[in-house]
Amino acid sequence: MSTKRQYRTFDKQNEALDFTFSYNDEETAALHAQLNNSSAITENELRRVSLWKSNRVLSVPPATLEKLNALATIPNISLKDPLVKDVIDQLVLAQGIGFPMASSILKFIRPDLFPIIDVRAYRALTGTKPYYGTYNYKKYIAYAEQLTDLARQLNRPLREIDEQLYCYDEKHNGKI
Repeated sequence: MSTKRQYRTFDKQNEALDFTFSYNDEETAALHAQLNNSSAITENELRRVSLWKSNRVLSVPPATLEKLNALATIPNISLKDPLVKDVIDQLVLAQGIGFPMASSILKFIRPDLFPIIDVRAYRALTGTKPYYGTYNYKKYIAYAEQLTDLARQLNRPLREIDEQLYCYDEKHNGKI
């Protein structure tokens, strides 16, 4: 008989997110400097994000790059905008990109709107461990909205919340 492991979830009432997030610091800073709100995104930059996240080869059609460039420059776009869904759907269908990679790409382009969906951050937020095959657009948008709400409640930038939850899970929940 197997027992389902209980994971500790972040309690915003009684805990703080005050970890030092450190992951490939030089490359992370370089990608943020180059891609945050950039309107000249190329496939090579997406490859760089891909390598930052995990060592894999990707191929993105030029039409998807055009939509990414447009997405980067629309100031008040929302998660529910049809362009967001279109870009996410196209990224996920591209070679070498799934939801975690697509969310990484989007975070570097628009950290004010898109968090990275990661097993650790998701688990710290919800108490459940997602599996690769369970990711979908609806789950990602719901997750992004929860993190956006948490960022507002904690008066922290959205770009930090997924990183903080990642660290929280690493400290409190151990191995993936």
